[in-house]
Amino acid sequence: MLAAFVMLTGCGEKARVITSYYTVNPSQWEAAVTLNADNTYTTDYYYSEWENIDIDEEVIMNGVVMAYYIDGNGRDNILPYTLYFTDDNGVPYQERIEYDIEQGRVTFKIKDTDFSTAASMENIGTMKFKVSVIRNF
Repeated sequence: MLAAFVMLTGCGEKARVITSYYTVNPSQWEAAVTLNADNTYTTDYYYSEWENIDIDEEVIMNGVVMAYYIDGNGRDNILPYTLYFTDDNGVPYQERIEYDIEQGRVTFKIKDTDFSTAASMENIGTMKFKVSVIRNF
């Protein structure tokens, strides 16, 4: 983030940082699915989409958007971020938290390496995120 700040503040221009916080409850996640040929589906990942009016075309083209997962200790973990777990059979797997942006929106995503994201989502609690938008002025 420091490098981005230095880059944006170079040549006498000023940068402004706007930070927003999001609390995502378990019911606010949607499944992104793929329909298979046999009419079954595979859950690819879960996502939660939020409005952020600070992410405009100017920021997308010339600014910086950084997102963080805030863990249970209040620590900011820059996205993408990977959590490590072991299932009931002792098999390790990873849960990856990512984000995506488009004009006016930020989307948080969760996917498991064992392709059992749907099972993991049954036990997920409330998650907190921070999004910082850095723009030139």
